[in-house]
Amino acid sequence: MPVAATASPKPGNYCPDTVATLHAVANDLSAGLDLTMRSRSAQINGNPATAVTDLNSVGSTLSLAASHGTAARTSLLIDAIIQAKPAADYARLLTWFPLLHASLQPLGDDAAARAADDLISRAEDIMQGDQEGDPLQLLNEARHMLACDGLDIPLQEAIQARDKLISSFSEHTKANAYDPLLKALHSALAYTLKSNEP
Repeated sequence: MPVAATASPKPGNYCPDTVATLHAVANDLSAGLDLTMRSRSAQINGNPATAVTDLNSVGSTLSLAASHGTAARTSLLIDAIIQAKPAADYARLLTWFPLLHASLQPLGDDAAARAADDLISRAEDIMQGDQEGDPLQLLNEARHMLACDGLDIPLQEAIQARDKLISSFSEHTKANAYDPLLKALHSALAYTLKSNEP
């Protein structure tokens, strides 16, 4: 079970404490770290094509690391809706809200889950024209309500560092260009292992 919030849940404090979830995240992060080191080594040894292939695989493992647990899964659904907004109208986005509500159900009567569901419902009402406001802001607030800052922040930093590295990658990329990605991976992995200590 995640660390349950009380009557007034604080955003960013919905952290998994199940060994299985933490192990799954740690496994994916470890694979991402290994692939990052392989990519860095390939670049140092003059094989940028292999370096890029390994970096592409890092992206996949980080996406998997961010997907474990009910709250994480729901957060990814929220991210998908937010990303779709520039290309979709509200009518299309509304078709995803039943899945959001269903995704939250396994969290039960937890205060943070209730708060996130309320924010999602308010965003849904705005998109339906029943209220005024910014639905995407409410969805972002719901996402943060389901996040664990200790894990989510370094994991998102790793994803962003990997994206930045691959977008600017060339045969002249230096080994130290990997440092932000490695630092973020270290922090995220340290959280999963420290949280799993007896």
